Amino acid sequence: MEVLQHLRASRSAKEAELGGLELAQEVTHLSKSRLYALVAARQIPHAKWGNKLYFTRADLQAWIAASRRSSRDE
Repeated sequence: MEVLQHLRASRSAKEAELGGLELAQEVTHLSKSRLYALVAARQIPHAKWGNKLYFTRADLQAWIAASRRSSRDE
């Protein structure tokens, strides 16, 4: 029971993780230049504070899931 609660807490903490361009690269596997282009076109969820870009793991994962294309079998 205690282990299950710990796993749930660590998973929700990881989903709420806030990071910069490095986090976005880790989650999306896109290059920095591609991420900058998506930000400039406002096609990827992000926040900007001054000179710094911020992304959340949960927003990026939701963006990837929403961008998923169906296969021919679906």
